[in-house]
Amino acid sequence: MKPILRVSSSLIVLLYPFLVYFGLRDFQPKALSCLLLVLVVLRFINWKVSKTEDYQKTINLYWIAAALIAILLTIATGSKIGLYLYPLLVNLAFFIFFYISILNPPTIIEQIARGFNAEFPDNAVIYTRKATKAWCLFFIFNGSMSVISIYLSEEWWLLYNGFISYILIASMFGAEYLFRIKFMKQRND
Repeated sequence: MKPILRVSSSLIVLLYPFLVYFGLRDFQPKALSCLLLVLVVLRFINWKVSKTEDYQKTINLYWIAAALIAILLTIATGSKIGLYLYPLLVNLAFFIFFYISILNPPTIIEQIARGFNAEFPDNAVIYTRKATKAWCLFFIFNGSMSVISIYLSEEWWLLYNGFISYILIASMFGAEYLFRIKFMKQRND
């Protein structure tokens, strides 16, 4: 059951901008907000049945809060703005989660890195702190661009949130990974 839940919720997350864009042609925003509610339920069930790290459980709570805010905003206003603001709210949730880990170490990046490497040198802690700050800046940028795309047009919103944002996230992951390899190699030499 877990793999089906994980795959289902991941597909809805990835396809969310397309589902909203095309769904608004045939459905009212309130009805379409049920899509987010289904996603919240799937994530909650998956979270409850899976054995995850504490930081993974906490980020799921932040994400669920962001989705619920988008749902409530859509239901309260009857407009599509809540659906369009969902990507911003997710970026805001991640920003808050990462920023809090800077204020209360270990940072989220350090926690993840320690999961892969039991021997964790002090210089790596400094690196993970900087990487966490970089991710915070990324979430601010990504969320801001998501909001700007709303004002440009629905098509721009779809393009940014359904395509460009994913490329930027993958690029950030890739750049951070390559920089981490280079950093660790320099420290070992």
